[in-house]
Amino acid sequence: MSDAQPDARTSPSPSPHPLAARLREYDTVLLGVTVVTVLALVARLVALGARPAHWDEARVAYWALYAQQEGHFAYRSIVHGPFIQHVDRWLFGLVGPSDFVMRLPVAVIGGLLPLSALLFRDHLRRSETIALSLFLAFNPVLLYYSRFMRSDVLVGTFAFVALGMLVRLFDRRRVRYLYGGTLFLALAVASKENSLLYVLTWLGAGVLVADRALDRPGSDRTGLDRLRVLAAAGRLVVRRAKTQPGERRRIGVYALHGIGAVAVFALVWLFMFAPRGDGLEGLYTGAVEAETVGLGDAVSDPAKWGPLIEATAEQFRSEYLAWGGKSGDLTFETYQGRLGAAVRDGLFYTSAPLVFFAIAGFVRERYAVSEGRVLVFFLFYAGVASIVGYPLGLSIGAGWKWNNVHILLPLSVPAAVGMATVYRWGSDAYRENDSIDVGLTALILVLVASTVAWSGLSHVYLNPTHESNELVQFGQPHDDLDPVIEELQAAAPGENPDVLVYDNASADGSIVGPVYVGSTKDVRPVCADFGNFLPMQWYLAAADANATCAREFQLRDRVERHEPDVVITRLGDDSVPTEWLEDRYEDRGAYSLRYYEQAVPTIRLHVRR
Repeated sequence: MSDAQPDARTSPSPSPHPLAARLREYDTVLLGVTVVTVLALVARLVALGARPAHWDEARVAYWALYAQQEGHFAYRSIVHGPFIQHVDRWLFGLVGPSDFVMRLPVAVIGGLLPLSALLFRDHLRRSETIALSLFLAFNPVLLYYSRFMRSDVLVGTFAFVALGMLVRLFDRRRVRYLYGGTLFLALAVASKENSLLYVLTWLGAGVLVADRALDRPGSDRTGLDRLRVLAAAGRLVVRRAKTQPGERRRIGVYALHGIGAVAVFALVWLFMFAPRGDGLEGLYTGAVEAETVGLGDAVSDPAKWGPLIEATAEQFRSEYLAWGGKSGDLTFETYQGRLGAAVRDGLFYTSAPLVFFAIAGFVRERYAVSEGRVLVFFLFYAGVASIVGYPLGLSIGAGWKWNNVHILLPLSVPAAVGMATVYRWGSDAYRENDSIDVGLTALILVLVASTVAWSGLSHVYLNPTHESNELVQFGQPHDDLDPVIEELQAAAPGENPDVLVYDNASADGSIVGPVYVGSTKDVRPVCADFGNFLPMQWYLAAADANATCAREFQLRDRVERHEPDVVITRLGDDSVPTEWLEDRYEDRGAYSLRYYEQAVPTIRLHVRR
């Protein structure tokens, strides 16, 4: 049975069941992957807005909403790629801002990821293709961060699909896969800066695969012999191009399609990264007289295309290409700690079935078959390289929690080979009436399915915000913030609620900070501390609240003069006149803004009586 052949025996049954006969008329692999994809979408969309916004989600969502409301956008690597900001600002304009809406693009794209298994089906058996779709759909890490408004699942999905398109191009020689691969690679670049690492890991894995192809112990032909054959083939193509008009035309067509693919990439790149409105200057407080050329300006005035492209390229160069140097000082001990946490907690604890099956699939292809598949080797090498390399590029220590997405994606292909091997073992045992092997196979598959189901249920749905969850990062609020949002909406029905944020600005963990008009990013209220008060800036902006701040000794005067609808203070701030405030406002409880119950900062909500 060849690698691309179906698993089942092709000899017809003497009396096929009517349902079985009907199913034979359809592509069972396509049907199976489609069913898995529908389930993956459901798993990502159910209760998508229930978890409060993570610190990182809130800041990106804030700037997407800012771009939608104010019209200013500029690419900054600290907020990562522009793709999610553009899609979210369009959605906010259509249906309004909310946690559900901001996560919707990631959830949909992550839910469609299992369909990418079909791109590799020429190199995989039927059972392996369906197994791959299952890993992409229900691995707990991929599932958790498909319900998270970060760009890791986006860049991973787009890069994985781009690779599948290139594989398909090699297999089928159809030009649509060239343009499809180019489009998805451009979207990967527009999603997050580590798209560059995908290309590097592909190149590195390609070198290892090429080395294995050249080095064949026991063969009469050496690696140099094989290189000479390739060189001779290249010279033959050149000679044909010189002497045969038809060959020249064919090469000319290839060249035109290559230029077309470059044009597609360039257009997507420019559309995504070009500034809008006043660009970077429009993101600061204070009056701005910007000379920035935005995309809208160039559309209305073709003479501005040159300055627009120049400004976009300069911003891209200074931000995107410098992203790799922002990981900070990294010692060997720090790297060792990150690597250990990523492997122990991120891979084995939450994704053990995928990891073990990936190792089994690689071992099978390397040692148990006469001719292992290049695709399996290639992606296993890429996954191992990602394990070693990603801890080097983390800007924060706990970044491995979402960066493991980029490790598990390539490993999912050898994992599918490993799991399908167990399935075929059981199928063969069933046909041979070997009850022991059938029972062992069933036990393994049931154990794997139950492990993945329980891990996904506990990590993604039952405990998505607490520090005991290995996938939860420090910036995740522990408490449900829905009551805060509801109080903001109820404080001034049909109007913009007036909110006063108070804290002793000199205290550690203060939610109120200094303001430097003209040099501060316009994260409203600009008087609130950006690092400590998130995700509240996002929720205040989504509620269209008029928010200001009061510092020590200012609270009484501001409350008496302006009578704000809501006052937010910090729990543990001794400067809060508690009794005086309670005479005028109802205490609606305290809410933790980080992932442990006694987190600092924790806000207290007061609503006007």
